[in-house]
Amino acid sequence: MAGDYFLSGDADGDDVDIIFLLLLLEVMNQKIDTTIMLLQGQLRSLIHQESLLNRRLPQAKQRKSWHEFTEEISAEHFRRMFRMSTIIFNNLCMRIIDKIGETIFRSENYIQDGGMSKKKTAAAQSHTGGYIAGEIKVAVTIRLLSGGSYLDLVPLFGIVHSHIYKIFDSVVRWILYTFEFPLVSTLRQQQWKFLHELAQRFAEKSGGAFYGAFGALDGLALRIISPRQTEVPDPGNYYCRKGLYALNVQAICDRHKRFLWAAPMNKGSSHDSSAFGNTKLFDLLKEQADNLRKEGLFLVGDSAYPIYSFLQVPYDQQEVENDPVGAKDGYNYHLSADRIYIECAFGELVMRWGIFWRTLRFNLKKKGNIILAAMLLHNFIIESGWETDNMDEEQAYFRNFTTESDSSAQLRLTSLTQEPPRALVTDNNEPKPVGRPTISESQMLAEGESLRNTLMLNLAKEKLTRPTESGMKYNEQGHIYMEY
Repeated sequence: MAGDYFLSGDADGDDVDIIFLLLLLEVMNQKIDTTIMLLQGQLRSLIHQESLLNRRLPQAKQRKSWHEFTEEISAEHFRRMFRMSTIIFNNLCMRIIDKIGETIFRSENYIQDGGMSKKKTAAAQSHTGGYIAGEIKVAVTIRLLSGGSYLDLVPLFGIVHSHIYKIFDSVVRWILYTFEFPLVSTLRQQQWKFLHELAQRFAEKSGGAFYGAFGALDGLALRIISPRQTEVPDPGNYYCRKGLYALNVQAICDRHKRFLWAAPMNKGSSHDSSAFGNTKLFDLLKEQADNLRKEGLFLVGDSAYPIYSFLQVPYDQQEVENDPVGAKDGYNYHLSADRIYIECAFGELVMRWGIFWRTLRFNLKKKGNIILAAMLLHNFIIESGWETDNMDEEQAYFRNFTTESDSSAQLRLTSLTQEPPRALVTDNNEPKPVGRPTISESQMLAEGESLRNTLMLNLAKEKLTRPTESGMKYNEQGHIYMEY
């Protein structure tokens, strides 16, 4: 535009002045833009430097030690939190260490003695609060099994909430690796002496007349969320007749309510007889059937199961009513007196581990591992009670059991899940389905009925019939409980 004026031959003095002013304004605008850009860059640099100067440096995280935690609570408080005494808890940690090794468990003493000094830089150590001691990991897992909320564990032990269930999964694996159920190895190795010792404990109630039961069998339906189709082809098979999604847990216990064997992954819709019949233990029992019959050893179950030489069940109601002398009713009573221990074992399992008071909300495989770990810890606590003379305290806990539904942890979980705690035990003990047995099954059925008749006659010979009331006591809520 300015060039047009210079090219014009008619430009006078005023036009020259205007052109000059326009050129001057253009130069000034360019300088102003450059100055503004320079000032903006300097301002950004100053802001960045100021933020660096005023930035809050990361502070060293102080996690409460396990020793400090145990010093702050009473023995009774510890017992209620972790379902065991401090002595039993320490023994549990030692058993796990012996099995998995100190470098994996990382006890508090191991960390303090410098066992992990070369594994992590000092800066990272101070930022994360250091390694989490193995005792704290076990405590976190037991609190979750006991029905506690991860929201309460985060501030209690100074652990990031996203890490809580990683710890839980690790310790569950430790437990499954450390402990085992003894029945399968006992049968495979034909350790009849051990099974006879179990049978003698069961036979004490009848004075030895009802002898041979070494374990009590039953099924427990534990509530779960519906499995995903990525886990199972037909999630509807896990919907049981109780009106909920469940796992049918088959288990066998001894006279002390210790679990000898368990199979937790059966579909909720499975009948107890089919759930047990599809297990590898059932196949093993059939293999050892002749040996068990020669030894006079067997399991006891309810009417949901078929009778075999290695599995005794009650006479049906019609057979009892048609018996004029009541011998069959006496047999049913003494078989029930042995079988009740698996019912009690299930009851104590659910009462002890509050995680079963609500629906299990894990993936299917993890649910099974949690159930097995809870059963193995149940066994460990019972056996530890003998060693520490703690059985009276153990029995008092179950006599006066409460779900503690008004505790802060339970109220928090009720708010989150919209499901109040219920110590509920359900089963699938309807009569066994009718079907045509194979030739081998018919033979085992006949042998089972022969053994049942022999046991019934032994009891009748000793005049052992059903008493009106025996061994029954009542807790403060008026519920019947059985003693050892």
